[in-house]
This record gives sequence, C-alpha cells and structure tokens, in this order.
Amino acid sequence: MKKYLPVYYLGLKNSLVYRANTVMKLALQLASLLVTILMWRFILAEGESFRQMARYLLVTNLVSLIFTTGPVFQFADMVNTGSLSVYLTRPLSLYWYLFSYNVGLQTPLLVLYLLLLLFLLKSAGSLFLLAVYLLMSSLMFFSLMMALAMLSFWLLNMWPLRSGINAIYLLLGGLYFPLRLLGPAYKYLQYNPFSLVTDFPARLLTASVNGREFGQNCLAVVAWLLLSLLLEQVLFKKGIKTFEGAGA
Repeated sequence: MKKYLPVYYLGLKNSLVYRANTVMKLALQLASLLVTILMWRFILAEGESFRQMARYLLVTNLVSLIFTTGPVFQFADMVNTGSLSVYLTRPLSLYWYLFSYNVGLQTPLLVLYLLLLLFLLKSAGSLFLLAVYLLMSSLMFFSLMMALAMLSFWLLNMWPLRSGINAIYLLLGGLYFPLRLLGPAYKYLQYNPFSLVTDFPARLLTASVNGREFGQNCLAVVAWLLLSLLLEQVLFKKGIKTFEGAGA
C-alpha cells in the first residue's frame, strides 16, 4: 500500500491548494443545515426533542461531506477524456488509486469531523465502534460510487445524474429529517447504503444503540460492499470492451 501514499498526498495537497472550494462546500452545506434546523425549530418546541434533532442533523450533514459522490464523476471524466488508458497501463489498482486520492481530498473534513466527535461522543468505546464502522462504510460507499461510475462507459454525460443521486442521498440519508419519522417504512429503508453512512452514525452518536443493532448494520455494510464490488467488476469488464482510449 506504500505506492498509494503519494496519491493520498496528492489528494491532500489539492484539497489544501484549492481550499476555497472546501470552504465554499462547507459553507453551503452549513447554510442548508441552518435552514433545515430553523424549519424544525418552528415544528418542534424548544426542548430536548429539538436539541436532539439538531444534533442528528448536524452529524448527518457533516458526514455527507465526507461520503461524497465525487468518485462517480472523477471516473467519468477519465473515460470521457481517454485518460483512463494511462492508468490501465500502470502497475496499480485503479480502485485503490481513486480511493487513496479521495481520502486525501476529504482529510480536512475528516479532521473537522473528529473535532465534532470530541463534543458528541459519550465514551471511548463509542469512539472505537464508530471508527470501525466508518472504515467499513467508507469502503462500501466508495465501492457503490465506483459501480455507478461504470455507467460512464455507455453514457456520454454523467452530470445529469448528479441531481438524481443527490436527491436520493438527501431523502434516504436522513439529511433533512431522521428516517425513523417515516414510521413503518423505516424498517425497509434503514439498511439502504445512504442511510448506513449517515443515519446510523448519527444515531450512534446521538442516541443509544445496542450491540445487536450495531452488528446488523455492520452486516448490511458488508453485504452492500460485496454487492458493489461484484457489480463494479462485472460492469468494468463489459464496459472496458467499449472503451476507445485517448479522445474517447
């Protein structure tokens, strides 16, 4: 894995060089969060329920900055420009190359997230469980985004999908409201991949989660990870046959 460290540093360097982009993204997300919290302030009376709702929304919206859909469009750009052929001839894994690069890009936001944890975590045990879970879910979500990115072999432009993906993320990820408010429908939605990377970590920090529930969510993450990896490999093998190289 040492050969991917320079790739990580490249991603970190780009996030620092273009730090205005990171600051702007954070500012826009916080502005959206503020509007959502104010909306719930009018719905819920000031009290413990509102404070718990605010903590939940703060965690889900910040986590959504770390688990981004960026890899979809990074890979699509590589396909459209033909630069993918350069990486195919190198002795490295394209999967781990893009994963390392994106971890570097997200490092400043990860640091911010860790600072938030200092105020929200209830115990050191919760920190360990959260660290294990976030590691698993980061691999799962990245694999899912890579599987979606494979569609770029057949679609001329992936950007129209951004709005659709973001809308699904907002709804199924609990960025506007806790998914538990959906009532009976929650049991069918709680294990969707967007909920697993936002809703459950938020509940892990802001509410009590028992060992059984933690284990069930970990199993769901592993299931989505394996499914995404399988789908990515199948689509890549089929899509690479249509790839024309430079100038595609």
